[in-house]
Amino acid sequence: MEICVINPFFFPYAGGTEKVLMQVYKRLSKKHNITVISYALGAGQKEAEELVEGIKVVRLKTKYMDVPGLPLPFMVAEGFRERIQRESADIYHINNRYLVFPLALGAIKNKGKKLALTLHNALPKNIGPVTDFCGLVYDAAWGRKIMKAADLITGITQNVVDTTVPAAYRNKTHVVYNGVDFKSFRPRSRSDRNVKIARERLGDGITIMNNARLVPQKGQKYLMRAFAELVKEGIASNLLIIGKGPLESSLRGIAGRLHIPDRLSIISGIPEGQLPYYYNAGDIFALPSLYEPASIALLEALSSGVPTVAAKTGGIPEMMKGNGLYVNPKSEKDIKEKISMLLGDKEMAEKFAKNGRALMMKEHNWDDIAKEYERLFLETIRY
Repeated sequence: MEICVINPFFFPYAGGTEKVLMQVYKRLSKKHNITVISYALGAGQKEAEELVEGIKVVRLKTKYMDVPGLPLPFMVAEGFRERIQRESADIYHINNRYLVFPLALGAIKNKGKKLALTLHNALPKNIGPVTDFCGLVYDAAWGRKIMKAADLITGITQNVVDTTVPAAYRNKTHVVYNGVDFKSFRPRSRSDRNVKIARERLGDGITIMNNARLVPQKGQKYLMRAFAELVKEGIASNLLIIGKGPLESSLRGIAGRLHIPDRLSIISGIPEGQLPYYYNAGDIFALPSLYEPASIALLEALSSGVPTVAAKTGGIPEMMKGNGLYVNPKSEKDIKEKISMLLGDKEMAEKFAKNGRALMMKEHNWDDIAKEYERLFLETIRY
């Protein structure tokens, strides 16, 4: 099978979608020919090709500019349509409906080949007024046209499907959950050298951690207020937020007003190989997102055996399945109480950690997920 994958970013870019594509396609590349058409970001870059884990990656010269309020820059890749026309794939797999414009869609359909679309994000909600509005307008104008044109649609949670795919297209839609590298993201002893290094960077005492972009949707300001109350009661000592985004200075300002700046660590750029040790360095993982269609970080925390509190919103309940405590994301009181509950009940915390890890190994195995994509692609090509 010849598969052409279309996404603006690819490894070594380390976003959630890019992790999914790498894990799926490095497995499928052992049996099938895979070409990824991606963008080459950065000044002076030209179109280039390289081989990554058996995958041919084409990076197109790209012009881009930041647009206030949007989570991604506006980008135009030179020769995008022409490059697609040069491919002779059996199926084309689009992974970002926002950055695939009509000419690219037309180029695929004019070749008479099959088109698969994976929805890695739901219709925007609670991200920000500009993003929410633009997402709604875009889906109404073009996103739904891509869904209509697709021969196969997959969504990474049922919530993504229910909130984003029109009823008329549900008959060609399937849920394929994301996976987690549970061999890397696994429970480790605090005596592990790399875990000790991570904990030394954070300081002594109980550490609450969060891994998410620094945007309003992720609800970190509510977590910080809950943490400040835990500090007052002598329950927690450190708050680790792994991520980057436009709210960093705002969050540091909140920390100052809450008198916890010396207890807050905001870290980004952690190498993928070191990230598992930071999960093991934490005592509680907290994800109080206002809305969360799916979260790779949540899967990583559960796989690492970290007791977890998360908002009961979007696709989180589908992934966590009760193996942690749910919180009202906008209530620092509820967040504080649920964290205190987990810290004060060792037996419950250990049960959640054990069962969460088992769930990840059973239902979020990348080998099984890659086989499901392969099955759906082959079935789509045949019909």
